[in-house]
Amino acid sequence: MNTPEPSFSGLDQSDYFVVVLYLVAVFGAGFLFTKHNKSGKDFFVGGNRIPWWAAGVSLYMSTFSAWMFTGAASFVYNTSWFGILFFVANPLGFVIGFLLSAVKWRRARLSSPVEYVEERYNHTTRLVIGLVLCVSMLYWPGQHLAAVARISAPALFPDVPWAVNGLIIFFGFFVLLYSVAGGIWAVSMTDVLQFIVLLAVCVVLLIIVFFGANPITPTQLLEGVPPLAWEHTLPNGAYYTPLYMIGLVAHAIFGNAVGDKAQRFFLVKDERAALRTGWMTIALYALSPFLFGLPPLVGKFLWPEVSQLVAFAGSSKPEESIFIAVVVHYLPAGIVGLFIAAMIAASMSALDSVWNTLSSIVSIDLYKGHFRKEATQTELLWVGRIVVVFLALAAIAMAIIIVNSSWGLFTFANIVLGLVGIPVSVPLLVGVITKIPSTWAAIPSIVSGIAVASLTRFDFNWELGSQYIAVVLTTFIVLMISRWLGSLHNRSRLHAALGCVALGATVFLSLGAVSTHDITGNWVPRLIGGEASAIWLSLTAGGIAVLSFVFTPVYGRDITALPERTADFYQRIARPVDVAAEVGENLNEARPSQIIGWSAIGLAVVPLVFLVIYGGANAFAYLTLAAILFVMGGAFLKASN
Repeated sequence: MNTPEPSFSGLDQSDYFVVVLYLVAVFGAGFLFTKHNKSGKDFFVGGNRIPWWAAGVSLYMSTFSAWMFTGAASFVYNTSWFGILFFVANPLGFVIGFLLSAVKWRRARLSSPVEYVEERYNHTTRLVIGLVLCVSMLYWPGQHLAAVARISAPALFPDVPWAVNGLIIFFGFFVLLYSVAGGIWAVSMTDVLQFIVLLAVCVVLLIIVFFGANPITPTQLLEGVPPLAWEHTLPNGAYYTPLYMIGLVAHAIFGNAVGDKAQRFFLVKDERAALRTGWMTIALYALSPFLFGLPPLVGKFLWPEVSQLVAFAGSSKPEESIFIAVVVHYLPAGIVGLFIAAMIAASMSALDSVWNTLSSIVSIDLYKGHFRKEATQTELLWVGRIVVVFLALAAIAMAIIIVNSSWGLFTFANIVLGLVGIPVSVPLLVGVITKIPSTWAAIPSIVSGIAVASLTRFDFNWELGSQYIAVVLTTFIVLMISRWLGSLHNRSRLHAALGCVALGATVFLSLGAVSTHDITGNWVPRLIGGEASAIWLSLTAGGIAVLSFVFTPVYGRDITALPERTADFYQRIARPVDVAAEVGENLNEARPSQIIGWSAIGLAVVPLVFLVIYGGANAFAYLTLAAILFVMGGAFLKASN
């Protein structure tokens, strides 16, 4: 099949109209839910009255942004069927983390994802985790902004050099306005609307690809793209093997059920709703390989060489534009604009989600928890809004740095995840599901994880999969071994010292004896001795041993007498939620369903208008999109009755 290079001189006027119309609709939706925010609790957790279906869709939408259409799409384009496994690994880990923690998160009765840390661990740990989370989560909004600007700038403003930076600034301030106004209600409800648009457009795209006027058959696709291979080197030099997928699953067990993800479980009214939230997310995860994995594969089939995309991409990384190249190739005027609006919406979904979570951490965990314990709910509401303003400015600056990075969106995100994302997620999840770790174990666990992440990344230069696995295991072991070290300390300091030496030796031998590939694919045996890296390995292992030894006295104290606050915490998460007493009068879920339903039906009118204007050969696409939006809107309206 010979396909010409995708040439592109700009969108049709109808596409610009759809983008502007959608942004206005999202902006209005944010302010529509402003009246629900009468206190900090309403702003951060919606008064525990967010419908479970909205929480589930919002959780799913918070896991990706336009990065899914740029970074992840380029990964599929460069690795073919291996890239599809990326969309499978995340759900596998999420299932485990969700089943272990969802009910407990709701019963913890929280307003912030790390609010429980002071009760489960202690005040110092709450401060440390809050600070580390703030630092680590500052990156992700910047990535979302970078991704949406990178993919939409060439389409909206072709051949305009400053378009990427300009859109970063515009989208940053746009999301800031409605996030500050609407809080978690705006985040959750616009997430649902954005998902509907995204789902509808992607389904129409796949229908046209496989059943349209010039369909690609499954056989053609299988024969026209490279077969499954287990080792890949990306154009930026990054090397990926099955170890990356294993490491991704290990991370997802912990990382996909904490932070802003865990927040979705305590937005809802009770445990049953929390479980429904998780199962809804899993169902949506199952669609990802088809909705977001197949289009880049189709692009690989159409344009096997990345050089064929240069004319369209308008950037130094043309493969990051593969998804929209497929969209422009198959979809007619108007729907292309709706797709761009959907990508913008997905990014805003992830962006406002992180901002709301970070503002709750700063307001509740740092401001009230450390500086002003008597702060009122109204005061926390305003502090949260001020924090979002700061976060917006930081995200804009970070996005500009990211778009100028040589690593590309996919690898850059994975590097940051391994350095700080994984170490802090392990104690957050483990702490809510088991009493085994000491109340002081989180700090040495996080520090040890960051130390090993830095060693394996900056000195060993390991491939990402090996790094992820090493960091997860180190963080988990240091956390879980704390009780044993505490019991050794209660016998004698010598026993504790020997135990810590054994821990350090284990780290040294395990990391020192591993042979693996580095991030560029070179085979790097790490046999003990013989290289300068042994010095850094020794310092890292010795530092973990010394740090653990310093904490053994407090480990031992926990074994003698568990703090009352921690005992009370576990009693609370064992107690079911009394909805009548704790949540109070429940919001009528009919109104949110009606708003979403009528919004979807209103959007269904848009492709019908284009059908009247353009008609002809594109009638099938317009009618299909209108039908999908109408059916989904009708389903929400029916559910409201």
